[in-house]
Amino acid sequence: MGLFDKFRKRVHETVDAADTEAFLAEASSTEAQQAIAAGEALRAEALHSALEPSAAVAVDDGSEAHDDGWETPDDDWEEPEPDAPPSKAMPPAPQRPRSTPNVALSMMRSTTGRQLVEVATAPRGSSLHADLLTESGNRISIDLGGGVVQEGGRVIKDSKALEDLLEELEWVLLESDVSSDAVSGIIDALRRELVGARLRRGADLAKVLEASLKRALRGVLEAGYWDFDATVAQALAAGDTPVVIMLVGVNGTGKTTTAAKLAHRLQQSGHSVLAAAGDTFRAGAIQQLETHCERLGIRCISSQRGGDSAAIARDAVASAKAKGIDVVLVDTAGRMQNKQNLMNELAKVRRVANPHLTLFVGDSLAGNDAVEQARIFQSMLQFDGAVLTKLDTDAKGGAGLSIAYATGRPIVFAGMGQDYGDLQPFDPDWLVEQIFA
Repeated sequence: MGLFDKFRKRVHETVDAADTEAFLAEASSTEAQQAIAAGEALRAEALHSALEPSAAVAVDDGSEAHDDGWETPDDDWEEPEPDAPPSKAMPPAPQRPRSTPNVALSMMRSTTGRQLVEVATAPRGSSLHADLLTESGNRISIDLGGGVVQEGGRVIKDSKALEDLLEELEWVLLESDVSSDAVSGIIDALRRELVGARLRRGADLAKVLEASLKRALRGVLEAGYWDFDATVAQALAAGDTPVVIMLVGVNGTGKTTTAAKLAHRLQQSGHSVLAAAGDTFRAGAIQQLETHCERLGIRCISSQRGGDSAAIARDAVASAKAKGIDVVLVDTAGRMQNKQNLMNELAKVRRVANPHLTLFVGDSLAGNDAVEQARIFQSMLQFDGAVLTKLDTDAKGGAGLSIAYATGRPIVFAGMGQDYGDLQPFDPDWLVEQIFA
């Protein structure tokens, strides 16, 4: 039974067990006015809390404000450009093709100042939205669905019945490996906007909450979502070559295999590729990457085990420039996120390679461990997006939601198998549907 089934069952049981009056007040009643006031107080308190820590945005000599090159205007996905091409992302197979109408492409910067092609989704037309401030400081506008109206209807009360229902929802999310921080943020956002909201006559509160949850999770996954293929193509078109892509993560998450899958994907797009075997510590890592490169017909820059990873990355970039290679993939050694000296070595590789993109590779089966790894990698190194491996197994999907919430970086690719073609562009809608199947 998927999350959606369990949620629907529990919510409907909760709603059915309680009198409707426990949730709703007549629009003209004193109780309704109190509920509206309570909702306004919740939203005002959240706004005050969000504004208290000033946004640490640095401005140098009149240059454009930025915070590590990532900040984008809040309305990037509120006003989509009408003539922008649709997203290239397709759901991991096997799935029916996904239609993405009204999608706009805009620009944002990577952590090293390169331009990313952001995929911004159009608003979905609800009369009610919730603002969710994520752990990473991103503000996300969540569409809460069509059961809520501006006028008329009955008013949702701040009641024990509603709290019981939200508590059931909280437990279901936790059971699906969504981190406690992400769960708290999402539940608080739903509570703020639902309390005092007007429910359309005949609307089912359980279904409204169900739809609101689904859209909230989609909103977390879509925030800061950028197009890998378009970003690489744009850099190449601008002559910013070679495009350097660096893979980081802890031991055993599948970085080397992911590097081979990315090489195959780039080749399929007509790009020439060179790989750098920067994992000089794990036994067999160099040979593993060299074997993949031989199968794919690409060069691999490597050294003996124990060599200088930064020097290998530097040599690979220099070789690519000399030979006109489009893309350099830098594989790195797995680093436990709590080992400061090892993370410093990885930071040295990053300084030398100066990658266009840094991708964190996480194991979706690791659940909250993967979230903690991503959180610490982001604070110590910074990355532009994540690759979740083993999503074709029994992963519950919560790791992807939690990584996006904790780091503010999107999931860019999903590993769906062992073959080279089994690395799929991550589709937020697909993961939500999988969780809620």
